[in-house]
Amino acid sequence: MGTNISKQKRDGLIAKTRNICTYISTTPQDENTGALFTYLSELEKEVKSKKYGLVFEEHREGIDELLAANTPVLTEEQDLFIYDGRQMNVLIDDRTRIY
Repeated sequence: MGTNISKQKRDGLIAKTRNICTYISTTPQDENTGALFTYLSELEKEVKSKKYGLVFEEHREGIDELLAANTPVLTEEQDLFIYDGRQMNVLIDDRTRIY
């Protein structure tokens, strides 16, 4: 199975909040320090909480890689042109499969 990007982001956020807590604990304390620790603790708890729903991972599909290197180009074949005066019909034929 692929990499869980959502988990990586959550772990990164938790690490950042812990780094902030460490930094705050080494600086001079004031009346706001306790509130900051409480806020960061709540933030970490929210990040760690279980989330339900659809998650669209940010990764490229195999077809994205193929299309980046082999962009399909449609060309008009005059000998296959069909026009009966009322409507135009287009026939797309993929003779060069890249996948």
